[in-house]
Amino acid sequence: MKKIYYLMATALIAGATSCTNLHEEILDEQNGQQLVSNPDNLMSVIAPAYINVREIFFKNFELTTDELCIPARGSDWKSSNTQPLVLHDFKSTNTNIRYIWRNTTAGISACNTALQIMADLEQTPAVTQCRAEMLFIRALLMFTLNDAFGQVPYREYTETDFSKYPQLLNRKEACEVIERDLLSIIPTMKQKGEVEYGHATKAAAQTLLAKLYLNWQVFTGTSPEFTDGTQRWSEVIALCNDIINSGKYKLADDWWELFSADNAKYGDQTETIFPLINDIKAGVSGDSWMSNVLHYNQTFGPYTRLNNGFCTTPEFLATWDPTDPRYSDDRMKAQTGFNLGFLEGVQYDVNGNELKTRQGETLNYTRDFPLYDCPENGGVRVVKYAPNMNATSSSSSDNDVQYYRLTDIYLMRAEAKMRSGDKTGALEDLNTIRRTRGVKEVSAAEFTLDKIYNERGYEFYWEVGENRRMDMIRFGHFFEARTTKPNVTESYKYVFPIPEEALQGNPNLKQNAGYK
Repeated sequence: MKKIYYLMATALIAGATSCTNLHEEILDEQNGQQLVSNPDNLMSVIAPAYINVREIFFKNFELTTDELCIPARGSDWKSSNTQPLVLHDFKSTNTNIRYIWRNTTAGISACNTALQIMADLEQTPAVTQCRAEMLFIRALLMFTLNDAFGQVPYREYTETDFSKYPQLLNRKEACEVIERDLLSIIPTMKQKGEVEYGHATKAAAQTLLAKLYLNWQVFTGTSPEFTDGTQRWSEVIALCNDIINSGKYKLADDWWELFSADNAKYGDQTETIFPLINDIKAGVSGDSWMSNVLHYNQTFGPYTRLNNGFCTTPEFLATWDPTDPRYSDDRMKAQTGFNLGFLEGVQYDVNGNELKTRQGETLNYTRDFPLYDCPENGGVRVVKYAPNMNATSSSSSDNDVQYYRLTDIYLMRAEAKMRSGDKTGALEDLNTIRRTRGVKEVSAAEFTLDKIYNERGYEFYWEVGENRRMDMIRFGHFFEARTTKPNVTESYKYVFPIPEEALQGNPNLKQNAGYK
């Protein structure tokens, strides 16, 4: 495992009781001369920023979409901070919304601190690369903050007078700063194979910039249509062309292998552009969500103490052809008793015995379920990342997170082509993905923009880097009613409210329109 992730593990352990102060404590201890002489020290400067990418809590975004739901099962999972996200009842006091704000702003601060330190060092190639990585991570976190809240407190890393509050960027201004920084680093960033696995590359920065341009019309337009915003489709296409034509990445022949318990090598050999590394032995462990998905009695191997929570919605399932290989896969069923993908219907243990609920009834996962007072079997479950059968805990995993991958490049390009009038080119990009996945191609007669939207759902469900919320807003589906959210969402809720604690801490911040 690479140096940065051992250092991340150390940082995570050291800061387990105080995430807020973690980054300052690590970085304040650095000595410039040591950094020059010891590359490990340089890695420790940038590690805290990488940590904050891991801590964004993407489930808090996805709970607002049709992909993910956490119903209240009696008193289990009932929370004033969880079900309101499903209902789009966003409040400035919601803890989950506050986590998004805290972790993104803390990460931006960690990037700025690292950039300050590196500015005083000899500008060796190693320092130059690390500086570019920090500008990328800062841009990614600013992008996330801007998407979520529509405004970004901003302090350039050269600013050292912390008695002054940071300036406030509106959505368009934040986009321009992100664009500026990414354009400045892309020409000099190293390609895949030139930096250690897990570090940001040129393609990672290009992917983020393409995502920025893909959402530029939304970010600069007016809810709910956003059609008055600025279109940047040609820039999306150019960036995607460059990544595809680089020859550094190829579409995976085995889609499920991208999410296997030991997926680093295969992902790196195929389509992984930017991974978040998990390594249990190094102390950097991800949550496979296994503990939060499976029923209390659905134990296997080391997996115990399961919590019976997360599921998906009937609306999302209704878009699927169940014969799509991405819907389910049986490669681990003999070891676990269940398939990968969507778990629907009667559930069994590893010996083929029918599982029961705690009430002694057949455990039968149903598509339909109420948001409150949900029975134990309500909701189809999702196992995207395969369980690690050597893990010692159901809440840990070795699966590296597929934050950015090549499929997204094809689908972003398809969308940009379609929106700019190149239907033929868009259809070919879409069908390139479907052919690779072994799925029937879409005909020209049936091809619409929503076919791309649906394909994004098939490819990226429950992946943290492919924010379903952004897709739903951009394609015009976010505000629609659904079974778990029976009312149409008010148009101002395309952004979250600014957390109350943030408003109190910075008088330059103003609450987003529509929120009290």
